[in-house]
Amino acid sequence: MTAAPTNPLTGVPYYRQRDSAQLGQRDRTCFSSSCAMLLEALKPGTLHGPNGDDQYLATVQRFGDTTQASAQIQALAHYGIAARFDQAADFLTIEHQIARGIPVPCGYLHRGPVHRPSGGGHWAIAYGHTRNSVIVNDPWGDPDLLTGETISPNGKALHFSRERFGRRWMVRSIGNGAYRFEPGQGWAIIADPVR
Repeated sequence: MTAAPTNPLTGVPYYRQRDSAQLGQRDRTCFSSSCAMLLEALKPGTLHGPNGDDQYLATVQRFGDTTQASAQIQALAHYGIAARFDQAADFLTIEHQIARGIPVPCGYLHRGPVHRPSGGGHWAIAYGHTRNSVIVNDPWGDPDLLTGETISPNGKALHFSRERFGRRWMVRSIGNGAYRFEPGQGWAIIADPVR
């Protein structure tokens, strides 16, 4: 009999995209770094050293670009992780996955003010929750969810306000680079338990 998962989950590493060995990629590897954290949490020892996300990125690039969900899904499958890209996730999705012992990479808009988020998108991994927050590792650093500015390059074990994160994560494009809050429309990678 296995023990019930903790909340927050233990064993989720922190990878920094800023130290990517591929210098031209460091600003665009948040998705790969977040999925590398997922992989290493589910299959510890698969990636080696503090830059294990560079090893994972090399695998992703065999299937496509670091920004493509399909390349991430194929890379995870290469390592034996069955996963899917979900565009209708919400906080219950995160809570359900964490109850199963699985962290959740989430794509959100990290730039611009919270009432009008913008940018090409960014990824972090949720691995815990409280009533008012989601606990995440953000590979770029600590964002100010109110203003959209980066506070610090340390993005480990952050508590994101559900209210502010939700308005950046669960959004729908309304055209011309504008988005509106749309509950239940969060982007996430949903992995199955490793057997």
